[in-house]
Amino acid sequence: MTLLSELALHKQLLKALDKLGFSEATEVQAQAIPEALKRRDLMVSAQTGSGKTAAFLLPILHQILTEEVSTSGTRVLILLPTRELALQTQKNFEMLAAFTYIKSGLIIGGEAFKHQVATLRKDPEVLIATPGRLVDHIEKGTPDFRQLEVLVLDEADRMLDMGFAIDMNTIASSCNPERQNLLFSASLKHEGLGKISKSFRDPVAIAVGSPDHQHQDICQQLVLADTIKHKEKLVEALIDEEQAQKTLVFCNTRVQCQQLSHLLRYKKMKVGYIHGDISQNDRKQVMNQFRQGGIAVLVATDVAARGLDIKGVDLVVNFNIAQSGDDHLHRVGRTGRAGEQGKAITLIDSNEWNQMSSIERYLKFRFESRVVKGLKADYSGPKKVKKSGKAAGTKKKKVDNKKSLNGKLSAKVKKKPGKKMPANSPADSKSSERKKRVLVTGDGFGVLPKK
Repeated sequence: MTLLSELALHKQLLKALDKLGFSEATEVQAQAIPEALKRRDLMVSAQTGSGKTAAFLLPILHQILTEEVSTSGTRVLILLPTRELALQTQKNFEMLAAFTYIKSGLIIGGEAFKHQVATLRKDPEVLIATPGRLVDHIEKGTPDFRQLEVLVLDEADRMLDMGFAIDMNTIASSCNPERQNLLFSASLKHEGLGKISKSFRDPVAIAVGSPDHQHQDICQQLVLADTIKHKEKLVEALIDEEQAQKTLVFCNTRVQCQQLSHLLRYKKMKVGYIHGDISQNDRKQVMNQFRQGGIAVLVATDVAARGLDIKGVDLVVNFNIAQSGDDHLHRVGRTGRAGEQGKAITLIDSNEWNQMSSIERYLKFRFESRVVKGLKADYSGPKKVKKSGKAAGTKKKKVDNKKSLNGKLSAKVKKKPGKKMPANSPADSKSSERKKRVLVTGDGFGVLPKK
C-alpha cells in the first residue's frame, strides 16, 4: 500500500486530497506519479475507475506549483475523446487545484465558439479539450502551444477509434516538440498507439489490469425486472438476503439516486447517497461514514463515485445498467479487491437488454442468471435473440402511402428543407475544409492511420 503523502507532492495538493478524503494511492497512481514527476514520457494502460485521472493531474499540478516560468502561455494540454469526459476531468482538476492559483480552460464541442476564443486568449495554464473543436481553433490561429510543457492523451485508443487520428497529429504538430508526453489507454496494443510512441522519448510503459481480466474475482449476477417499482423491491430484498456489511448501489441519474436512498432509509436501512450536485463537505461526510460503518448502503452515480478508492465493499448492485463496458468495470471493480471474492448484481428491464448484451461482448463474459424468491419478473428476455446476443427486432409492415383507407389517393406531403449550416461553421466537424486537411508529418506523431 502506498500513501499519497509518500509521493513527494506539493503540500497544497496534499491538503486538497485530505479534504476529499483520499489517503491511499491506487495502483496506477503509485506507479505513474513518481515517473511523471521525473519528467518521463509515459504510456499507461489502465481502466476507467482506476484513478488514472489523478495519476496525471497530480504531477501536472505539482510541476506548475514548483517550477516557475518566465513566459506566459498554456503549459499543459489534456486531450480527451468526448465532451462528457472533458467536463468530468475539469471538475476533478478544480477539486485537486482547490488550494492553488492554477486555472484551467475548457474547449469542447457544443459551446459558443467566440467564448472559447476569449478563453484561449487568456492563455490558461492548463487547457482541457476534445480534438475536433481544438483543431477548429488551431486552424483559426488562436491557441499558442509553443511553450507547452506537457501533452496528455487520455483514452488515446478511444480517440483513434473515433477517427481523431489526423486531428491528434495536427494538434501535436502545433506543440512544443520538447514537451513531456503522458498517454493513457485501456490497452497499449492498438496499432495507432505504436505509431504515436515513436515520437516519445524513451517512454515508460505501465500496465494496470485489462478488460479481459478485471471481472475474474467477482461473481456477476443478472436479475430481470419489470418496472422501476419492481427494481426497488428487488434492491431491498437483495440487500436483506446478502447481509453485506457494505453495499454500493449505482444509479444513472441524480433523481433516481436520491429517490432510492430515501426509499431504503424509509425501510430502516442506514443509507447515504452521493451524486454530482452535492457539496464537497457533504460528500466527505458521507464517505467517512461509509468507510467507518455508520452507513451500510451507499447509493451513487458514476460521476460521483469515479476516483474514489473504497475498501471492503462486499456487494455492488447496479440499479440501472451501466452506459458502457468501462463504466461497468468501474462499478463492479469496487468489490472483490485484494484477491477477495466479491459479488455484483445487475438489474435490467426490457429496455436494458441490448446494453447488457453489449457489455457482455465487450468484457467477454456472461452474467449468471438469478431469480429473487417471490419477486420473479414477468419479463423473461426477448422472444428472439441475434447471434450478437441483442434482441431481434420485428419487421415493420410496409404501408402503401399511395392509397388512403377509403381507396383514394392520399395527399403528398412535401418535406421542408432543413436548415443548412454555413460551410465555414466551426461547429461543422464534417466540413469540406476538414476533409481537405493535409496530414502534417513534421513535429507531430508521424503518419497515423486514416479512419
